[in-house]
Amino acid sequence: MNFLLSLKRRSTMAKSKKNSVERRDFLKVASTGIAGIALSSGISPVFATTTAVTSPGPGNKWPGRVVINFNKNAPGDKDTDATTAQVTIIKTMVDDSIKLLTGQTTVGAAWKAIFPSTLTATSKIAIKIPLLNPGLPAPHWSSVQAITEGLIQMDFSGTTFPAANITIYDMNNSSTMATAGFTAARFSGVNLVKDSTSSYSDGAKNIAGTVEPYATTLNAAAFLINVFSPRGHSSYAGNFTLGFKNHYGTYPTAYHDSNTQAFLRNINCTGPVYNKTVLCICSGMYGMNESNGPTGSSDNYSTYSKSMDSTSTNNTPSTIIMSTDSISCEMQAIKMMRINNSGKYTTADMPNYLKSSGGVSVSGYTPINNIGTIDESAMTIFKIINGTSTPVLQPANKTALSSKVNIVAHQLSGGNSTYIEFMLPENRAGKDAFVEIYDVNGKLVRNFTHRISGVQNHLSWDETDTHGRRVSAGTYIIRLVSEVNRVSTQCSIIR
Repeated sequence: MNFLLSLKRRSTMAKSKKNSVERRDFLKVASTGIAGIALSSGISPVFATTTAVTSPGPGNKWPGRVVINFNKNAPGDKDTDATTAQVTIIKTMVDDSIKLLTGQTTVGAAWKAIFPSTLTATSKIAIKIPLLNPGLPAPHWSSVQAITEGLIQMDFSGTTFPAANITIYDMNNSSTMATAGFTAARFSGVNLVKDSTSSYSDGAKNIAGTVEPYATTLNAAAFLINVFSPRGHSSYAGNFTLGFKNHYGTYPTAYHDSNTQAFLRNINCTGPVYNKTVLCICSGMYGMNESNGPTGSSDNYSTYSKSMDSTSTNNTPSTIIMSTDSISCEMQAIKMMRINNSGKYTTADMPNYLKSSGGVSVSGYTPINNIGTIDESAMTIFKIINGTSTPVLQPANKTALSSKVNIVAHQLSGGNSTYIEFMLPENRAGKDAFVEIYDVNGKLVRNFTHRISGVQNHLSWDETDTHGRRVSAGTYIIRLVSEVNRVSTQCSIIR
């Protein structure tokens, strides 16, 4: 018990109750290794409530399930295209993400798993990409190439899916697809289409209640994959050009005014986009900031990159986000962009088009749709960092985390950086949380004050102590302090 006595003697610990490790908290974690021991409850509910009955689209197999894949070895300079080696990394990121999302061990089986049982070798699959901005901020061609190469590995009793049944399309662009790297040589056998609209009875309605025409490719397809990139827009569009806005290119760009967000809700929550979408992917190798875009050059994402891995020198997001849930995928892309600019990402802070599509009542938006999971505390988020999966903060069985308080930590591959992620009630956003790191003797090694920005928050520890010295190998106790809550986990540092 000497380490506990030592703790009590430390003057820095005695100044505040939050700066001392409670006996039962420390002993439990140090002896058993159980992550996330919550010592108190009475947590208030989130402050943006859903009001509409959830009605996920037929292709949303796993509402709220998301994969986020960051790799510092992907393109790291916002103004430089990917090297051949980095293209391989990007494609591996897509392969790893689809396997983790589906739980399958092979790429072909993983891609097949996202589709309903109606998929056959003769089905038509459409992939929507946004190429109004054909520069680096567009989805990188290699991330889409990984999708098509995965789809043609799907097996149907010895017959693989034909490339000719895949069409990559966009309608809202003034340049050729080749300008953005989408060439016939890279997409052998796949259809690359600068599309046009036609009138169909199943199109979504505009603000006036009239059915809108939409892209012929989507009408001919049975299934849709929505691939977008992190870019901003003006306030009338909610400040973002993401997955929802990508369908300004499936539908005519009818509104650039105060009706835009309501129209985005309509075209994503009804009609063929709603009925045919099976997967949404944010191809965030490069990115633009909120409110900046959709045209222009890439922005600096070094703040986000450092939050994922303290050793990263990237000024790009270098991230793939993947989900069958269009709401969850959009929310996580917004979160990434908000982290880069130190913004909040609570449900209440989401743009109106997303709230009114995710079951949240918004004044002036009628009806309220609810096609997916917007509340991050209800999501199950899998993460891969530098090619290695990290502990899941919010498991699929959420009964153990009804208090919505948890913490996990994991040393990243290669050492010298530990990823720390914690979960708190959404109504704590804007307040400070305290992350304290102790060695097994109870000595405070490092502490952080972290502004709470949403439900799930994270930071990356460079594995140095308060004096800037690299800590030695061993087991460390990492504790989260927020108001009445104390949550701890342990992490092994390997040298």
